[in-house]
Amino acid sequence: MIFLLVLLFLLALGAVLVAYGTAVRNGWGINLDAVACPRCKTPLPRLYLARSVRQHLWGGWTCPVCGAGVDKWGREIAPIAKRTVVMPADEVRRVQTKRLIFITPVLFCVLMALDWTGLTGSGFPSSLAEAIFQVCANIVWTAALTGVSYFIMSCPFKRSLPKENGDDSSASRSSR
Repeated sequence: MIFLLVLLFLLALGAVLVAYGTAVRNGWGINLDAVACPRCKTPLPRLYLARSVRQHLWGGWTCPVCGAGVDKWGREIAPIAKRTVVMPADEVRRVQTKRLIFITPVLFCVLMALDWTGLTGSGFPSSLAEAIFQVCANIVWTAALTGVSYFIMSCPFKRSLPKENGDDSSASRSSR
């Protein structure tokens, strides 16, 4: 019981840190908005290869055009890495697929362990029918959670892609 209380306290503390970081725009916050380089106004990609430990931990880019360092909120910082390498769309999809291929069996094993310890289910199965039921239920949960993970991973990717149809209504209005 004490373990659960400590765990809930740590989760609540983490949620408060993230909420505060988002409000004051510090390293703990989460930025879901598009970011552009403050020097050259180049839109920075949502998906990229982080080039330093700082970028891995706290987010940020090194502009591929001018080389300026940019934090996750779009503010200029000292460049600490070589220019950011932008992955092509097919490479991003390949990386996402690899991640999901790794995440899916791990998720299934975690769900099975949670059932067997009695935290989410009735504990270790006492009959073959109960074991088959637990496996089938966890397969369904794994498929659902993997689908949600894929959706979450692909949403920022879709917003970061340039429009391919070439139908920019503002450009067509200004040319008239």
